[in-house]
Order: sequence, then structure tokens, then C-alpha cells
Amino acid sequence: MATEAELRQLLADACRIMFRYGLTDYMGHPSVRLPGTDRVLIKPRHSLRIRSQDRIAPEDMVIIDLEGNLIEGRDGPPSERFIHTCIYRARPDVQSVVHTHQPMAVIMGVAGAPIQPILHTQSRLVERPVPIWPCAKLVTDNELGSQLAATLGDHSVAHLQGHGIVSVAPTIQEATVGAIHLEQLAEANYKVLAIGRQPRIIPSDEIGQNRDSGVGVDVRWAYYAERAGIERE
Repeated sequence: MATEAELRQLLADACRIMFRYGLTDYMGHPSVRLPGTDRVLIKPRHSLRIRSQDRIAPEDMVIIDLEGNLIEGRDGPPSERFIHTCIYRARPDVQSVVHTHQPMAVIMGVAGAPIQPILHTQSRLVERPVPIWPCAKLVTDNELGSQLAATLGDHSVAHLQGHGIVSVAPTIQEATVGAIHLEQLAEANYKVLAIGRQPRIIPSDEIGQNRDSGVGVDVRWAYYAERAGIERE
């Protein structure tokens, strides 16, 4: 089980990876449950001090409870912390939540265009259609957060239409890689549609073979971390 210090470092790494891959700028936020508690470690709200996400340090992360109250930290939590708290309350299986405004996935969500499973490695993420919450409001209270959590259901990703996406998983690494893979799929789908063609949808048996034969999320995380300039083992 990861310590709080290790989770703080992983959150900082996730911020850096997503920034370097163009999924975030000064907005967007990852979080993780603190094991054995009803508390959440989350990237703080952007401010004059908290700016570029590739410069956020482990000690900058703040702790909130599942009602969104600040428990510990120099800075305030993001106004959309209810994305995280409401999903955690609805999904005991979820240990990490990522919210971004990543461009290609947002465009596909705005258009209501399905992000189809057309890339072999990434396709398992969207084997079922990505749910769309048809609302561009900031998720600043429990009512809106609960609506989003209901739309997400038991999926790993969802659109906030005209706003962004969420990616959820049992680990920070998997939730981050999920956001990256969703963007890669969105871009591939967009480009195929842009040339006036319809993509070949990868069938379930081929997705299953790739799932069983491919490398784990730890290998993918190590690759993305290295590309983002994170060199620790």
C-alpha cells in the first residue's frame, strides 16, 4: 500500500505527464484516496502561486474530506472538487480520479461523435460507448457532482460535454494513462472522419486478445514518465 508521501509524488508526476502531453494547462486536476481514510489528496486550485502543472510539487497537494472540505494544505482545493468527491462516494472501487480539458476528446464530446475503439492498445478503454453528461457547468456542488457520477456509472471515462473529461481507475497511474489513451483515440477518430471515411471498429475478440497479451499499466506509465522528463525508478 502506497504511503501518503508516495501518493503525493505520484500526483505531482501525473500533473507533469498530463501537462507535457497537452492534456492540461493551468486547469485540470488529479486526485487519489488516502488508503484507509475518508480523505482525498488532490491538486490545489490554480492561482498566482499554483500555475503551470509541470511545476507543482508533492508538498503543494492538499487534503479534503468526501464533503469537499479542506483538511490540510497551504492552498485551497479546486472549485470542481465535487467531481472527485461524488465519484468516490458513488464508486468504492475507484481510488483515483483525473479531470482534464484535453482538446481532441472535448471536441468529440461537443460534437456528440463517438470515440470508437479503432487503435489496438487503447481500444479496451472505449469498448463500451463513452457516456456523455450534457452539461458544461463547473461542477461546484454535490448536486452537479452526483449527476456526473450517475452518468459515469461503472465506466472508466466520461465526457462533460463542452467542458472536459473524467478518467477513473484503481490507481493514479491507470487513471492518467486512461486520459492519455482517450485523447489518442479521439484524435485518431477525428482524423479518420476528417478524410471522409468510416473507421474499422476493432471487435471484442481482438480487444480481448490484446488485453491478455499486452504489457501492464506500469510499463506504459514508465514510458510516459520518461517522455515527460521524470527519471526516477
